[in-house]
Amino acid sequence: MDQQERLGALQRVPILAVLSAAQLEPVAKACSWKDYDVGEAILSYQAPSTEVFFIAAGKVRVIIYSAEGKAVVFTDLKVGAMFGEIAAIDRGPRSAGAEAIDPCTIASLTASRFEALLLGQPVLVLATLRHVTAEVRRLSERVLEFSTLMVQNRIQAELLRLAADAGHRDGEALLSPAPSLSDIANRISTHREAVSRELNRLGSVGLLSRQRGGLRITNIARLEVLVREAKGE
Repeated sequence: MDQQERLGALQRVPILAVLSAAQLEPVAKACSWKDYDVGEAILSYQAPSTEVFFIAAGKVRVIIYSAEGKAVVFTDLKVGAMFGEIAAIDRGPRSAGAEAIDPCTIASLTASRFEALLLGQPVLVLATLRHVTAEVRRLSERVLEFSTLMVQNRIQAELLRLAADAGHRDGEALLSPAPSLSDIANRISTHREAVSRELNRLGSVGLLSRQRGGLRITNIARLEVLVREAKGE
């Protein structure tokens, strides 16, 4: 990426979008820029590094592997997302790992430079606080689901999250490429067989259909009702 492309990439990061191009230019120069191949680790769980990262191209998976090698998937992040901010703020070990699931270009800023940026631009402090609180709300919702919902309802809730990321149209959403059974299972701490059974059941009642390597959710509203009823809302 040339300097103009790097500036454009940082302008897509929500907390940095409040800065002018002139204010962003020294940030782009202060960042380290690196390309990652598919499957390459960007950072590891409990690692002592403290940089904050911005996705300029590609997609990143936030993940932890257990001692037995079981994957726990937290979320997938797209272009413009920031990650690694927790360790950059408190200088503690990484709260999760991250790996490239597409070819990626990642900008990173040291914790000290990130802190100096926040102190020099108070508007970024508010944007960062809003970002962190949104993450707390998202994780709180997932903890509630893990604690209160049956597996089939957790699968439904995860499909709704994937649909929100993919975008709705006319009450439907196309997940393309279709998430694998293992991918969904790793997101909600279950096994492939349970996911397969529920996807087949949802297909049999007309809420899902497979299309050219993708998975179409054909009635978002009905799926939302199922999850709300399971939550007692």
